[in-house]
Amino acid sequence: MLIAVVLGNRINNDGSMSGIMLERLKMTIDMYKNLKPHKIILSGGAANKKVAMSEAQMMYGYLVENGIPSEVLVLENKSLTTKQNAELSVPIAVKLGATELLLCTSSEHLKRPYLNPVKLFKKQLAKYPTIKLSVYNN
Repeated sequence: MLIAVVLGNRINNDGSMSGIMLERLKMTIDMYKNLKPHKIILSGGAANKKVAMSEAQMMYGYLVENGIPSEVLVLENKSLTTKQNAELSVPIAVKLGATELLLCTSSEHLKRPYLNPVKLFKKQLAKYPTIKLSVYNN
């Protein structure tokens, strides 16, 4: 079963989404149309204390407004770092029955040597060797 995880990005102080988050959400819509994952985990908590909304909630609203069925979306709204994205999203994917985990994030995020999302998700998935990790990015 294909389960996607979309990584959030810090919400701007004025409550608007960052350009990076918007880019990831447009990528998510494209990914959904092309690959039809069974579920999409939206991963990101309320990292900006000036905004009373989690990244996952903001992503959810945008995706539903843009045609992604709400029943496909699962919110992980506690993580504040990429490490926590992995720690909290992988168990959700396991409970959903994942056989493949599709990590959706932007190219600049994947190039980070420190707190690289692929490395962090691989570390969490080491406990679940039957789940394959793949990446969907721009």
